[in-house]
Amino acid sequence: MKVSEPDTTALALDRTVLANERTFQAWIRTGLSALAAGLGVAKFLQDAMPLWMLLTIAVVLIILSIAAFLQASWRYTHLHLRIADLDVDATPLWLVKMISFMLAGCSVLALFGIFLAVFR
Repeated sequence: MKVSEPDTTALALDRTVLANERTFQAWIRTGLSALAAGLGVAKFLQDAMPLWMLLTIAVVLIILSIAAFLQASWRYTHLHLRIADLDVDATPLWLVKMISFMLAGCSVLALFGIFLAVFR
């Protein structure tokens, strides 16, 4: 019985798709970390620093989380559109955008929540 050679082109496409998905996940993890850090600063350092400094750090971290979520979608879409007409399985583009925009929306809500809590 003869063993056939693997299709190196298909394997390379699979590796490219997997690398794109890992990069998307890394951007999402970065955004979640920035969001958690911003909320943590706002919640747990209230007695340790002046209010203006606390708000500045929290707002910058949450804005960075929004940027990371949007960058995740943009980076994934950029490569996905280049390989869309090839025969390769990938995470659907609508799902990636939905996840990214929902997380960015949660970050915006967290930002409003911080301002409501402080200026109430």
